[in-house]
Amino acid sequence: MSVLFITGGTGFIGKEVVKQLAEGRERLLLLVRSAEKASAMLQRMGLGEDTRITLLQGDLSEPGLGLRSDDRELACTADVIIHAGGTMSITLDPAAAKQTFLEGARHVAELAADIQRTKGLRHFIHIVGYMSPFHDGNVDMETDVFQWDGFMKKEGPYERMKFLSDLYIRQQAKVHEYPLSVVNPCTLVGAKPAGTTEQTGGLGILVEALRRKMMPVIPGGTSHWLPIVANDDLARIIAYLARDAAPGGCTYNILGEKGREPRIRELLTLIARELRVPAPRLSVPVSLLRTVMKAGGSRLTGIPAESLSFITDRSFRTVETNELLERMGEAPLNTSDILPMAIADLDYRLTYPNRKEPEGYVKERKGDLAVLVKEGCGIPWVLVHGMLSGADDLVPLAGQLHERTGNPVWIVDLPGFGRSPSLRQGDALQGNVEALCRAIADHPGPIRLAGHSFGAVLAAKAAAALQDKVQQLYLLQPVLHSPRNRMRRWHSTSIEWSRFLLQRLNTASLTRMLLREEGAMERSELPDGYVEAVIQGLSSPRIAAANAAMLHMVHHHLPALSPTALPSVPTTILWGAKDKVYKMTKLFRHDPRVNVIPYGHQFPVFQSQETAQLLIELGSSTE
Repeated sequence: MSVLFITGGTGFIGKEVVKQLAEGRERLLLLVRSAEKASAMLQRMGLGEDTRITLLQGDLSEPGLGLRSDDRELACTADVIIHAGGTMSITLDPAAAKQTFLEGARHVAELAADIQRTKGLRHFIHIVGYMSPFHDGNVDMETDVFQWDGFMKKEGPYERMKFLSDLYIRQQAKVHEYPLSVVNPCTLVGAKPAGTTEQTGGLGILVEALRRKMMPVIPGGTSHWLPIVANDDLARIIAYLARDAAPGGCTYNILGEKGREPRIRELLTLIARELRVPAPRLSVPVSLLRTVMKAGGSRLTGIPAESLSFITDRSFRTVETNELLERMGEAPLNTSDILPMAIADLDYRLTYPNRKEPEGYVKERKGDLAVLVKEGCGIPWVLVHGMLSGADDLVPLAGQLHERTGNPVWIVDLPGFGRSPSLRQGDALQGNVEALCRAIADHPGPIRLAGHSFGAVLAAKAAAALQDKVQQLYLLQPVLHSPRNRMRRWHSTSIEWSRFLLQRLNTASLTRMLLREEGAMERSELPDGYVEAVIQGLSSPRIAAANAAMLHMVHHHLPALSPTALPSVPTTILWGAKDKVYKMTKLFRHDPRVNVIPYGHQFPVFQSQETAQLLIELGSSTE
């Protein structure tokens, strides 16, 4: 059993590397600052009980890595070192950057030298970055990296110190004669197929700038690009190198071929389309933009001048990487399929910066939608939200269903809502139904499908298209008619006008509207944080546009939903009698599938316990 010592194992790259390596037989020693936080992370990853993973509490920037003597002895048993430690903050001040990267490199290299002297180090793998100027042929052994003040003077301290640490470790590998592989990743997005991107400092800088309308120009010309790779592709390469029994040592630039990747104009157009904002059209030289940013533009726009360093017109050597991928049996690097998912995920994180991931749920990709999944046994409940909602708003209902039945639960984010990419061009109603159908089709067996509000209309349409898949259909306060209110129709005349008005809602006006429409009397009757979360969500042009499109469909293009039009699957309709906007239509008043309850329109969100109980009881009676 090989022993691997890993720095940065709790970071964006490191977590995925640990996940890949945990599938093998190696023993993993993780250098962590907080054993408690790292242990909680491993629990969330499903690796909390893995006895092959040992946490060594220390600090990369401290002498001896801040390890206790017994932990240091354990670290010296490593056959392979994977050095992925260091912050991803590109705006580090010079002192912090030197301490993190250059001093960190010194301390890891000392451990490598100790191992090489006592037992031999099989492999050192250093994760650097694709803009590093160093390679296997330009290691100057006379250069003292700790005194080289003139290096890359025009760049920020993050870049300078990261690349000097690259040179230092290359020098140390030559002195002590152990194999060194330098892995140079480009800008990273989350793992395939879901593109979950926790690190918002890379591509997220462009997403944030466009959503705030702070990027009116395109950095660079027609040949400029921002190379992007998925972190699971990177992790697979690192894991493969770590398992190489006889590594030769090499530099691997981890990025796609320039000729096959989108140029910066195409990338910004894609981001703008996903966010539903205008794309910039005018190109400006990167050097001019850097000057503007350093002169105060960064404070105005929120775009660090350092981030422009990653937009380049260069081509990079990828021969070694492509040969390695071929040996691994992997396809060439490409992220086109997950970029929309990653952009939506980043927009979600920037919209809700303080929202924690719901405990016990994993974001998965189903079709082209993001779905929160909680595992269980039996037939899954698939929940579809309505207007002014998202998957997170149905977590309490999903939790109740899971607790009472033990069944798996899926909570879908419809296109443009929550973590899901926006719809492509085409009919909005049909596009939503088709996206929901593709998500459901991902599951091999039957499901229980429950939709709320307009989500109930979409669920009914999807169930009609996939009748063999849907064991039971639940329609929770389905929208059976357009609201008979001239002001509401005027508010939703067009998607653009509706979005404009939605983004000007405030907590007071939304609270008044909900109390009026729900037939409620007190603010305390609304769930804590719901109103604030809705207002927060509408700050995203993507989520606001998705809500506006849904409101426009309800008020101007509502599909007929009559008893005879419902699919021929067991169906239960729950209708809240306190709803002040929508009424039970004449066609449904005597339908035996309708169950009237004393709640308002948002009862699946506001009365989750009661809703779960009704779904289970009524579902059992129709089986």
